[in-house]
Amino acid sequence: MNFARSLCLTLVFASFTAMACFTPQRSAVLNKSYPDTNFSKMMHEMHSQPYKGYQFKGVTKCINGKADIYDCHNVDLIGHLNLNEIGGGQGSDSWGWKDQNSGRYFALVGRSNGTSFVEITDPASPIYLGNLPSPNGTASAWRDIKTYQNYAYIVADDIEDHGMQVFDLNQLLNHSGEPKTFSPLLNYRQQGFQYAHNIHINEATAYAYILGANTCAGGLVAVNLNNPSAPEYAGCYAQDGYTHDVQCVIYTGPDIEHKNKEICFASNEDTLTIVDVSNKNNMVYLSRTNYPGAQYVHQGWLSDDQKHFVLDDELDELARGGSRPDEARTYVMDLTNLDSPNYIGFHKATGKSIDHNQYIVNNHSYQANYSEGLRVIHLDNLSQAEMSEVAFFDTHPNNPAVSNFSGAWNVYPFFDNGMVLVSDINRGIFILKPNLPPTINIHSYHTGLWFNTEQSGHGLSLEVLADNRMAVYWYTYDKDGNQMWLVGTGTFEGNKAILDVARTSQAMFPPLFNPDDLNTEIWGQFEIEFSDCNNLNFTWFPNQESGFDSGEMTMTRLTEIPGLSCQNNDN
Repeated sequence: MNFARSLCLTLVFASFTAMACFTPQRSAVLNKSYPDTNFSKMMHEMHSQPYKGYQFKGVTKCINGKADIYDCHNVDLIGHLNLNEIGGGQGSDSWGWKDQNSGRYFALVGRSNGTSFVEITDPASPIYLGNLPSPNGTASAWRDIKTYQNYAYIVADDIEDHGMQVFDLNQLLNHSGEPKTFSPLLNYRQQGFQYAHNIHINEATAYAYILGANTCAGGLVAVNLNNPSAPEYAGCYAQDGYTHDVQCVIYTGPDIEHKNKEICFASNEDTLTIVDVSNKNNMVYLSRTNYPGAQYVHQGWLSDDQKHFVLDDELDELARGGSRPDEARTYVMDLTNLDSPNYIGFHKATGKSIDHNQYIVNNHSYQANYSEGLRVIHLDNLSQAEMSEVAFFDTHPNNPAVSNFSGAWNVYPFFDNGMVLVSDINRGIFILKPNLPPTINIHSYHTGLWFNTEQSGHGLSLEVLADNRMAVYWYTYDKDGNQMWLVGTGTFEGNKAILDVARTSQAMFPPLFNPDDLNTEIWGQFEIEFSDCNNLNFTWFPNQESGFDSGEMTMTRLTEIPGLSCQNNDN
């Protein structure tokens, strides 16, 4: 640690009124004043705050809006460990890991002075296994963790020569007894890398993306994890400067031009920036999109169908509210065209707090909203930015929004047993169980004819097939009034199907049908989403060259299949 940085941190810890500080190296890399200075100051001040202890009393159901001292709705408190029970310091980011062979579950909890490993196979009795300390006794307000196969990859910001710690999670399976001080398998430091703000891993391609680092202007740094115990630098993207967070996927959304490519959706402080990273040596810029009132484009996640990106802004609440945050807003981008996304609008939260990290699972956004804890938002109709809060658990009780950056940092909603982790800056790790309103899953009962009640005679023929496949037939007309048959085929998951659509033309209906007259061409995509047994939402996304506009309509069941029951999901 150099003298200037040591002096800066000393001043911060000595006085809450000290100026926010960042390393000279960091500001030089970004070529600008770091816009998150208020956040930096608050987070460093956190180190001087005592943790908020809580005596866990066992599993506590959410009854009449309370789970012990915590305000809640549709979320039960299952387990908890205080910061002083898992290594001390201040809490930060977190992640989860399940060993597929043994079926055991673990929470990986970032702290200012290290990473805690907690077994939560019995979520009501979490077991602290030990700590992977920060190198050389250093500390950082920002520590981020992701996993690939049986390895954890850990970065920290504002610590020179921290590197990326690579930890073999198999060590947790063989450990028993007193908590242990673990060691990393290695520290990745290739291409001059020392520290980073964040890390994301695309498990589908086995690439990690290091973000906000001291290299590559703080942009995307791709690291090959095909040999997970020996990461290798693969390339970087610096053209849009600093990247705060990102989600990278094999793209399967509605923009046919980019289908099956590896696309990254980056929250780049002032824009949503989309990059094609298929070729790590030549990553390609696709678009940059802003929205009204943007202050700090912080993080976001794709909807299940990859048609929308839902994002949070870490400083907009303070920009509107002044010394106290305004209500948290969740913004929506339409990604029908990745080269030119459209801003749709926002959802306004009921409470006032600053939003932080969020992830989407099964049409719900699980959000960590600092002083208001876990918020679960159902994505009702993203094409209109319509959402509704269906559950919450406030990990930061009796502390209103004036607390700014205290409280819930991250939420992990990806476990297959229904448990959700929340890492709290002041209170450690919470293990929660949301009890969400049921949603209907697609099954063979949905086979039949469906019609639009506002347009008599206008409808679909829908067939649910084996292996989670579906076929939909839309007999309609083109703009010249000619018959147009659109046939969609594809797969479904849960209550939603995404289908590739072909257009058939030229041939006449029987008895004049001649197969030699039939012409077939790719037309676009259908999206079918069921809200219950007898209603669905139908959306279509034509290719640009088709000459048609996208649109949507609601459909109601017209026919039933004898012997099939909507309540019997085994049919």
